[in-house]
Amino acid sequence: MNHILLGPEEGLKAAWLDEEKNRILSEHPDAEIHTLFVGDDKGEDLEAILSQPSLFSSFRLAIIKQYENRTGKDTFDKALIDFLASKDSDAEFIILSTEKSKSKLSQKIASDSNVEIRFFWEMFERDKRDWIRTAFSKEGFRISESGISEVLFTVENNTADMRNLVTALSIFFHATSPSKKEITDDDIAVYAQQTRGEDGNTLFQAIAEKDLGRAETILSAIIGSDTQAPIRAFSTISQRFRQLESFEMLKQRGMTEKEAFENADSLSPYAVFYPTKGIKGRDQAVFRKAAASYPLQTVRKIIIYLGRMDDKVKNSSTEWLQPILSSILATIILRGGVETELSLSGLSLG
Repeated sequence: MNHILLGPEEGLKAAWLDEEKNRILSEHPDAEIHTLFVGDDKGEDLEAILSQPSLFSSFRLAIIKQYENRTGKDTFDKALIDFLASKDSDAEFIILSTEKSKSKLSQKIASDSNVEIRFFWEMFERDKRDWIRTAFSKEGFRISESGISEVLFTVENNTADMRNLVTALSIFFHATSPSKKEITDDDIAVYAQQTRGEDGNTLFQAIAEKDLGRAETILSAIIGSDTQAPIRAFSTISQRFRQLESFEMLKQRGMTEKEAFENADSLSPYAVFYPTKGIKGRDQAVFRKAAASYPLQTVRKIIIYLGRMDDKVKNSSTEWLQPILSSILATIILRGGVETELSLSGLSLG
């Protein structure tokens, strides 16, 4: 059986994939396992793997990652359709994609009786909090409720990123504070200050200062760090503007700055899956600059604009991320979220 794994929950998806690889290796100890990334390959390697029996093993498994980045110019779908039509039983494929529906899949692939489609969705809020609490307990730490909230704010909304952060924090505090028993949000802030490179928070600071040149430099560093870093940075920017909207609205209603910082929350028609109430002292200077640079009506335009760009950013191929995000920075900093006729939102990205 061949499999297509869809949805945003990369941690559960990776766990399922590990179990499936172990199952295949138990049945075929000499199996060849090939991992291909859409964008690095155009489909030729996949065709060769699936169509040519191996001289050295009885079974071949092709794992295709970042399948959401395929375009009409590559031959991945053709290789898969030809393989399914061949009815070969000495090979299988597993596709991993962040897509949230089957609508963009080739019907010849999705409807084949030898293809199983599985969806991996984000956990509910209470389940994520329990997961983080348990993960830290296994590492020998308690974590405060505010610490859990900070973890959820810091990472993408899936167990893969949560697991990576839990591991990194545990290693850091075991090494620097051997007697530490509990991790709080302030501890996570200390960790971030000592280990953080450029990310969505430093990018938001440049946006707050309306410094397009610095923002572009930070963006280049983010894109060069890892494939998911630009997506995380975009999510952080969207979240920060939602908080800025709330902060400015509360001040407009008559709250003092201190009260507005304490009560600011995310106000937006777009989904937020983790608690964000309150803007911490270490972030308040940045929000003062942002509020001075972007009045409330402008902030609302920017939030609507970021919402429109969300799918475009998250479903773009790697080579398109730099121009798309550069255009987004210019649209925010120079035009307050107002698109022009030359905006990338009107381009076809394949």
